[in-house]
Amino acid sequence: MKGISKAGIPVSWYRDLQDVPKGYSFYLAHEFFDVLPVHKFQKTPHGWREVFVDIDPQVSDKLRFVLAPCATPAEAFIQCEETRDHVEVCPDAGVIIQELSQRIALTGGAALIADYGHDGTKTDTFRGFCGHKLHDVLIAPGTADLTADVDFSYLRRMTQGKVTSLGPIKQQTFLKNMGIDVRLKVLLDKSEEPSIRQQLLQGYDMLMNPKKMGERFNFFALLSHQRLHGGSHQMNACQSKPSASPVAGFGELVWR
Repeated sequence: MKGISKAGIPVSWYRDLQDVPKGYSFYLAHEFFDVLPVHKFQKTPHGWREVFVDIDPQVSDKLRFVLAPCATPAEAFIQCEETRDHVEVCPDAGVIIQELSQRIALTGGAALIADYGHDGTKTDTFRGFCGHKLHDVLIAPGTADLTADVDFSYLRRMTQGKVTSLGPIKQQTFLKNMGIDVRLKVLLDKSEEPSIRQQLLQGYDMLMNPKKMGERFNFFALLSHQRLHGGSHQMNACQSKPSASPVAGFGELVWR
């Protein structure tokens, strides 16, 4: 589907990343990966068992979680060295990251992912929200938004070394590196209305406060190796630390 924005800029909508024309591009995924479906696994004395949804035999209109009686094909997504006792894996996210990595490696550009998540440390994060409140995922299916924190260590592995990955870093750090403190000062200096100044300070607090959005949101980026290293050599798929070349948001802001 295509359209024109109010500013006269042509806009296109696609149902699948595969349909997006290839070329030098910048990809932005804001709260995208956390809504993709996940497979859940529980470690048992008999090995990993996938968590399924079943009908409660005691109450016909009630759902429950159960463990698969034996290994399932999806178990192949679990790393051999996994130390957690509960794991969530999102194959769809892996497929998308592989496609993004391939595109960026061949035609350049970058991808910036902003989402709730962790770096391979959390376990059971699957939850539902209805009316901005937590909601039991098994009650009234289809009436609540379902989400699971993004495992950025999994996304990093799925790049398969084709691109360089940066992060994840907390939103508080990313925005500070982007100059949010300077921007706030400029806006406050230009604002004479007390109500506007209060809105600015409240907005800043919501974005930066560790107890609010400051440490809940994470930023993760994919770039071509040439962007950071000036070469085309392959890197380890697990590498996430930036090189000497600075990347906005992922390095401390320095005024010269």
